[in-house]
Amino acid sequence: MRDHIIRQAFHKSVLKSAHIDTETFVVDELGLKNGEIRADIAVLNGKLIGFEIKTEKDTLSRLPSQVVAYSEIFDKAFIVVSENHLHKAVELIPDWWGIYTIKTKEEGDYSFINFRRGKINKYQESYSLAQLLWKSEALDLANTIIKNGVKPKTPKHEVYDFLSKVFAPKQLSKIVLKYLKQRENWRKDHALLL
Repeated sequence: MRDHIIRQAFHKSVLKSAHIDTETFVVDELGLKNGEIRADIAVLNGKLIGFEIKTEKDTLSRLPSQVVAYSEIFDKAFIVVSENHLHKAVELIPDWWGIYTIKTKEEGDYSFINFRRGKINKYQESYSLAQLLWKSEALDLANTIIKNGVKPKTPKHEVYDFLSKVFAPKQLSKIVLKYLKQRENWRKDHALLL
């Protein structure tokens, strides 16, 4: 079970409608917390949705830190997990996370069973959401609030801190989503299915 094969199968089956929808962005390897952690797949539509893939060859050693990051950022989160990791994964993830199990149909061919539906996350944090913005985007947003403006030389962590104090997580989540979807020449993976 190779990660890239599982990922491609997930894109072509579970995420097929997301790829077809021109208003939805599907991004592989979305950097979270200034790149400290990467979400395997992020779906950006009306919500920020993250997917973490754990194949049978993976370990779950990084899952606790990934759970923290996903929980601070995504409106919904899912683990896509092989059956050998299912019980341990259920112990490590919050009950609002959704679960897909990976089923091997034949060598190189996989299907996915929705084992548990995901719920809306109530634990997002504004600072972690602000970190999804590039510095220029964070400055742009901050300068729509402050009349005198935030100087371009202001360190980005200070801009993120300012934004996290101004916006509640749910509000900032929607704003960040708009910025992500407006980016030009950004990694969109609509072509994966073509």
